[in-house]
Amino acid sequence: MKHYSFWLVLIACAVVPLSAAAAAAPAPVLNLGVVDTDRVSGEYKAMQTLNQQYLDFQKQQEAQILRRQKSRMLFDQELREYLDYSSPTAAPTADRDKRLVDLEKLSDDRSKRLLDLGQKKDRTADEDGEYQKLDTTYKQRTQELSAIQSDVQRAVEAKQNELMKIITDSFNAAVKAVADEKKLPMVLRREIVLFGGTDITDDVITKLNQQPMPTISMAPAPAPASSGTAATAPATDAKTAGK
Repeated sequence: MKHYSFWLVLIACAVVPLSAAAAAAPAPVLNLGVVDTDRVSGEYKAMQTLNQQYLDFQKQQEAQILRRQKSRMLFDQELREYLDYSSPTAAPTADRDKRLVDLEKLSDDRSKRLLDLGQKKDRTADEDGEYQKLDTTYKQRTQELSAIQSDVQRAVEAKQNELMKIITDSFNAAVKAVADEKKLPMVLRREIVLFGGTDITDDVITKLNQQPMPTISMAPAPAPASSGTAATAPATDAKTAGK
């Protein structure tokens, strides 16, 4: 499972103001709040749940690519049958599973047949017709697969952005609430403060864990129309779906 450094982007240069009035108020000593972002990331209870939701969504989207790779050489009616039978919502039955295996084998056999015919120099007229049909199917499915891969990548990136916003907003709200309560004009990362400051890490963690558990939708964001199907705070190293 990937773990994302959600907080580094969020507060690399973080200054959390208390309010315009508080910021303008004179103070003999500037009292800064400091937050240990590593602790917050590790102790925020929703983090693991949100990470898993993101990974589940990514896996769901990538499954579309795998299904189309396994059915790459099926003709239109066969492809519709395969996609219907292999849908996550399809009821599992022995007959369905056997049919899926048969269709995948048929697709694999046609791929081998296309390669064999393409290497044959003295094809008969029937073989040439068969080759043209297989070659046309291969090119069409390759184009469709490319579109699906693009849609999946866009969907996963959009979901990553959605997750980043949820975490960022939650973190900012918790830090701001604690800063207001303690009348702190600004809050910085513990790593960049050499000395002093009021450590509010425990308070921020408490505030975060008191918030309602956030969730992300498993439905992909609307994507531009294509021949395919559509289809950590900030995640700076999250990966998009592989092709």
